[in-house]
Amino acid sequence: MAQEKSIGSAIPRGVVDTKTGTVGVPNQKTMEEEVRWLRDQVNALKDTLADLGVPSGRAVANTVRDTGRRAGEMAREHPAWTALALVGLVGLILASTSRPYWSTRRSSRTEDVISDIEDRLSELKERYWSSGWLPW
Repeated sequence: MAQEKSIGSAIPRGVVDTKTGTVGVPNQKTMEEEVRWLRDQVNALKDTLADLGVPSGRAVANTVRDTGRRAGEMAREHPAWTALALVGLVGLILASTSRPYWSTRRSSRTEDVISDIEDRLSELKERYWSSGWLPW
C-alpha cells in the first residue's frame, strides 16, 4: 500500500514502471555500450560537418600547424622584411601606449568656473579675517 508522504520525508530510490508494474533501478548500460554509443554520436557529427563543408578537428589542427610552418619558412627566406615588420609592429605598440610629447590639456569652462569660485572664496576669507572675524 502507498503511504502518505509529508514534506521533507525521504524519497525512495528507484523507478516505478507503470507498464510492467516493476519497481527498482533500470538496467544501466555497460561501459563498452556507453563508449560505443558516444563513438556513434561523434561519427554522426563528423559526417554532418563533412556534409556542410566544415573541416573536422584534425583538419583544423593540421591547417594551423601548416600556417605556422609557412610563416617560419617565410621568415627564413626573407629575414630583412621579417625584421622590418617586427620593428614596425613594436613601434606601433609603443606609439599607441606612450603619452604624447605636447600638452593637450586645455582649461575647460568648468575649470574656469571652479577657479573663479575659489578666488571669490579667498577674497571673502581675507575680508572677514582682516576685520577680526573668526570662523569658529
